[in-house]
Amino acid sequence: MTILLTDAWCWLCISMAIFLLTAFIMGRQSKYFYTMDVVPRQFSITDLQLPSCQKELVNLIKGIYTMPAANRQQTLRALRGQLWVDFLFMPAAYGSIFLVCIKVASKMNPAGTLLFNILAWLQLLCWLCDIIENIYLLQKIGPNVSESTKTVHRTYQFLEIIKWGFSLLAIVCGLSALLFFWVTGNFAISSLHYLLIIVGEIVIFMALQKLPAREPSPAT
Repeated sequence: MTILLTDAWCWLCISMAIFLLTAFIMGRQSKYFYTMDVVPRQFSITDLQLPSCQKELVNLIKGIYTMPAANRQQTLRALRGQLWVDFLFMPAAYGSIFLVCIKVASKMNPAGTLLFNILAWLQLLCWLCDIIENIYLLQKIGPNVSESTKTVHRTYQFLEIIKWGFSLLAIVCGLSALLFFWVTGNFAISSLHYLLIIVGEIVIFMALQKLPAREPSPAT
């Protein structure tokens, strides 16, 4: 744990770089997500992750398969590709949250240390839920997709609540604590160059976002 704390900021710079790179790739892939809903409409990965009922997920996937062949293949390739890239995104995203929480825990009182250590290790549970989610969606994507049972769908929704709930809670608490340390001056000067590296990575990511992407083929 001592080695982890010593190198936490270095590992955070690496995980953030992977996180931003995979987020950029996934963002480009999402531009090709279209389904037929009376007329072609764009959808996002959250439409698959957070469907209100079993039928909504099924209708969205069936809508992809009713698109013209070229558009259908474009969407399916991008959608499956994003789900596979997500397996690289996961360790980078949850790893970054984990490292922030572990670093914050080392600067807290005993109660705060316990809280942030729990939030850190809960990211492993979030990661597991995300893996199960992706496997479930990869199996669902097919021309003969059928509705899951209510039990399976509720379990899927429960996994989403765990994944989003604990990860967002850790992000909010971790960033709030870091901001507090910054405002109060309770930080090591040696950590500032790591902050500059992360800021630089974010600036590069934002610049890449402005690059023009190849437009999806128009639906015919």
